[in-house]
Order: sequence, then C-alpha cells, then structure tokens
Amino acid sequence: MIHLTLSGDIFLKSRRTQPRMIKRVLSSLQLALDEAGCESPLERLGSHRFALEPGDKTEAVVERATKVFGIASVDEMEELAADDLDDLASEVARLTRDRVSGRTFGVRVKRRGTHPWKSYDLASRSGALLVEAGGTVNLDDPQEPVDVMVLDERAFLVVAHHRGPGGLPVGTQEPVLCLISGGFDSVVAAWMMMSRGCPVEFVHFTLSCSQSDHAVAVARSLWERWGYGTDPIVHVVEFQPVKEALLEHVDVRMRQVALKVLMARAASQIAQEREILALLTGDAMGQVSSQTLPHLVAVSEASEIPIFRPLLGLPKQDIIDYARRIGTAEMSARAQEVCDLSEGRPVATGARPEKVARSVKDIPGFLMTDAVSTRKVFLLKDWFPGAT
Repeated sequence: MIHLTLSGDIFLKSRRTQPRMIKRVLSSLQLALDEAGCESPLERLGSHRFALEPGDKTEAVVERATKVFGIASVDEMEELAADDLDDLASEVARLTRDRVSGRTFGVRVKRRGTHPWKSYDLASRSGALLVEAGGTVNLDDPQEPVDVMVLDERAFLVVAHHRGPGGLPVGTQEPVLCLISGGFDSVVAAWMMMSRGCPVEFVHFTLSCSQSDHAVAVARSLWERWGYGTDPIVHVVEFQPVKEALLEHVDVRMRQVALKVLMARAASQIAQEREILALLTGDAMGQVSSQTLPHLVAVSEASEIPIFRPLLGLPKQDIIDYARRIGTAEMSARAQEVCDLSEGRPVATGARPEKVARSVKDIPGFLMTDAVSTRKVFLLKDWFPGAT
C-alpha cells in the first residue's frame, strides 16, 4: 500500500478554501497515476492522507506522485495484522528485525484515534523486542528508523519514505509569464512559482546568438516532470531585428542591460495581452552585469506589470542544487552564454535607471511592435526540435 500525505500549506487555508485545494491536487495526482498505469482507487484516511494499492506499479507511482505539487510525502506501507498492543509490537519486530540487527534504530509511532495504550507503549515494546534481535537504540540519529502509523483500528509500518514537493497545487493561483533562457536560473524560478500554485507560460527571445531549441527543451523537461494538471503555452519572439537596432543605437557599455530592458518591455506586452498579472525571471542579485540592483530596477521600470524574482537572494550553487533536484541540471549545464554584446569592452554595472531608460530611447517602436505581433505561439506539449 502507498500513503500520500497532502502538503501542510493546504491546511493553513480556511475550511472553505481547503476542499478546492484538495480537489485540485487530487486531479493532478490522478493524471500522474494514469501515466504510471495505476488504476487503483484512492482511499481517504482522515483529513490529509490518501491510500492506494499500486500492485506491480509501485516504482512508477512513487516516481510520479513525488512530482505532484501539493503532495508532501509518498510512503510505501505494509499494513500490520494485529488486534492488541502485544501482537502489534511483535509484528513490528518481526518485519524489521533483519534490517535492525547489528545496527542502531529508533521506533517512532504516530497515532490517531482512541486506544487503551499510548504511542510510547508501542514504541517501547517494539524496541525491546528489537534489542533482543540484536539492534541498539538510538533515537536521535538511528541508522534504521522504524516508523509506525496507527490510524484508528488500522496500523501500518513505513517500508520506504519519499519526499514530495509540498507547496500548493498548480492552478490554485494566477498564472505568470516566465522569460526562459535555457540555463539553470529561469527554469528553477518557474519551478518555484509552480510550487506556489502558479501555472507558468513561457516566453523566449530568439537571437542569432541564442539557443532557442535548447531553451524550449529545458522548459519541456520541467513540464514533463512537474507539470501535472497544466498545459503551458510558449511564446517565441524573433528579437534579432531589435538586437541589430540596439547595436546601432546603444552605447556598447549599456547593451547588456538595454537588451534586458527591451525584453522586459516586450514580455510585458505579451502578458497584458494574455491577461497575466506578472512576469517571472531567474535573476539573482549581482550575478551578472544586468542583475545589479540599479539595473534590476531599470528592468522593472521597463515593464508595465510586476516582475517576480524568486531567486534574488540565492547563491549560484543553491540554484544549481535546486536544478539537480528538479531534474533539469544536466540539460541546463549544456547552455552556452553566447549573447555577449559588449564586443569585449567593459560593461556598465551600476548605471542609474534613468540612464538605462535613455539608452534605449532611439530603438524604433515599430520593431518592438512587430516582434510581439509576429511571435510564434504554441502549446509546449506540441513542441519538437526545430519548431523554434
């Protein structure tokens, strides 16, 4: 049997909101189970736990269920056939003595319901039997945790514990539009906002120096792993004419931040057209010249809607660690930073926002209008290499 525990974030909501949250996470979970080939019905165990019998699909169910936002944990369980405390302790010891023998262990019992004994009673009696079997008690840092769940008249031994993403179910918040580059940062930012319930649409700006197929492939990889219950749209904007005008009209030291300003301006127009309330980027403070505080402010001022930057205070290594957890790190590591517009000269790192705004004033407005109006728009699930 597999137990699926809902995220605590769901139960911080009002009682009126909780049913909507639970309905959404169960809808996404069902898509994951269908993909795993599991037809077992879900059984509700209390307010925040569900159970199913996966048959021979355990590995596939665990792999997919741990990618559903709103699921805090996925536990492989063995139900214990016992009627009283002594029988229950004997069952726990019988099923765990082999892995506990010669190692340290700690028995932890979580219990719900009314019983003639306490959680401590079951833990101590099971522990005594396991000491006889050759184990050594260590409650602080055991080599072999022995976790038991007692729910009213039923008891379960945790065979394997798997962490889920937790958070809020995707679709319980408004969507955001993510500027996707194909590196580590923007895809991690997208994952973070998905974990807070926001569906994500993607926009990528095509340049002669960009890797457009790679960028969309990274977004596709994120969605395939974590996007249950979503069907994201991708906007691919041909930005090469804007870049060429930038090379002609913008001082070489200002070009990097100017390009970000123009992208934010175009993305803002797309978002407003789509009735999306905010942009999303993978900016981290000070990471590159366009991400210093003055330049981040300048980029924000170029957008008519807010820009969310969930990675702002994270070191690069933390972002890479997140990408490894998400499963996109290997693909993102192949991205190349090839759009250097500085021609090898020093770039501005602290230009005031008003100076940045002045630097792009000579970019013809019709180029921006054409770039936005002629963009390619497609469902991410329909993308294939070469489509961008």
